[in-house]
Amino acid sequence: MNFINRESVITNIASLIVKKRQENTPLIVGITGVDTSGKTQLTNELKNALINQGYQVQVVHVDDFHNERAIRYAKELSEPDQYYYRSIDFEKLARDVLKSIKKNRGLETTINHLNLDTDTWTNNKKYLINPQTIVLLEGVFIYRDETRPFIDTFIHLHIDESTVLERAQLRDKPKQGEEVIRKYHTKYLPAQRRYLEKYNPCLIADVIIENSNWEKPKILKWPENFQQEA
Repeated sequence: MNFINRESVITNIASLIVKKRQENTPLIVGITGVDTSGKTQLTNELKNALINQGYQVQVVHVDDFHNERAIRYAKELSEPDQYYYRSIDFEKLARDVLKSIKKNRGLETTINHLNLDTDTWTNNKKYLINPQTIVLLEGVFIYRDETRPFIDTFIHLHIDESTVLERAQLRDKPKQGEEVIRKYHTKYLPAQRRYLEKYNPCLIADVIIENSNWEKPKILKWPENFQQEA
């Protein structure tokens, strides 16, 4: 497919999400991709587009479910395994949020999350989801077995590793220094490679977007039974 402008991509994905909604049950949309692929930005754009159309939206961030530092940096594990197995408490995310949404057709609760800067459980977030809510779940590794069964639609953002490193230089290095670039080479990218070998987005995702060009993303995969808009 040819490159189209970003506004058109957002319009098409928002339209697809609306068409996939079912009566009396929340729709959970997974927005995923490797580090720096643009998950948070796309989520915010979709949230605004859907709210402007009158829909209720709840964003759920995978990063809010980080484990505390002592668990994340388990010395007996390699850096890639630390990232994949210990960074995020996917069981908690599935149990306390996703499974509850599906079982009860909604969720009204406050969850205590980790403050990464202080390594203390001091971030409280309220979740208010009813049967009409569109849930946007954004983050890494959500094809995992803990979370995949609860997600209705997957949107995958693809960028190559050179783009990952370019964006890391701009986004992460100013705050975290040169050490974070080393981690991309020895921790984040190796973990992502292994994960994507096990969970192939081409087989799982409903939509795949080539997102290396912010202004002109490219749709690589689209559901055959949903026509794109101009």
